[in-house]
Order: sequence, then structure tokens, then C-alpha cells
Amino acid sequence: MGAQAMLKTLLYTVNSLLQQRRYRAALAVLKGFRNGAVYGAKIRAPHALVMTFLFKSGRYKH
Repeated sequence: MGAQAMLKTLLYTVNSLLQQRRYRAALAVLKGFRNGAVYGAKIRAPHALVMTFLFKSGRYKH
């Protein structure tokens, strides 16, 4: 069996598992976690970094 046929079979199997209703809650949890991580990395982390430099008080100590 070639690599392309194996990949196609794997994708078909994964898609059929993801479409089953009993996995909907677990997939929603995973999707929420992923979306939260992406939001944190794109928006919250840079914002926190900028605010730290803008509003820091005192001197920087090692």
C-alpha cells in the first residue's frame, strides 16, 4: 500500500470519527482550549507586554 493511499485512509477514518455525535462534547472542549490558546498568544500576551513597558514604575532590578 502506498503512502498516499494510507494517508487517504487515515483522513477518512479521522473524519468519520469526528462526525460521530458522541464525541461532540470532547471536541468542543478541545476547540475551546485551542481557541483560547490562540487568542492568548495573538492578543493578550502582546498587550500585557506593552502595558508592562508603558506603565512600569521604579527601576529595573536584576
